[in-house]
Formats: sequence, structure tokens, C-alpha cells
Amino acid sequence: MIGLQQTERHYWLPAPHPETGVFERHAFHGRRWEGQPSDVAACGTEVAMAVPSEMDWRTAPTCMRCNEFLKNRRTAP
Repeated sequence: MIGLQQTERHYWLPAPHPETGVFERHAFHGRRWEGQPSDVAACGTEVAMAVPSEMDWRTAPTCMRCNEFLKNRRTAP
């Protein structure tokens, strides 16, 4: 189909910054978190991962570097 582009899947998860401990919502490659203890976010930051609380989801700001990466990535035709 013309104009239809395939994209890689990413999911969002609040995770603490490795140096400050402050939570941010990062994007990660894949369909969902599979329970791994850490991963590298789309922005290149390696973070510890755990089941986030509802408060983490509500208060953690979106990582703008992850957001920009996803907005600007090239997709295959």
C-alpha cells in the first residue's frame, strides 16, 4: 500500500535515572517489558527496570530524548 510504512515497536516504562534516581518514562525496543532487570532506552541511557507503581506512571515525565528519537527515526518503506 502506498504511504504505509512499517515501524519497529517500542514501549514506555518509568525507570529511575542511574545517577539521580529520579524517574522518567523511557522508550524501549520491543512490544512490552519482559521482566529484565535493566535495559538500554531509546535515548541510550541504561536504566534499572522494575514494575512501576501507579504514582510512577502519573508523576514521571517523558524522556524527551527518547521522544525525539522515536519521532525522528527513519522507517522502512
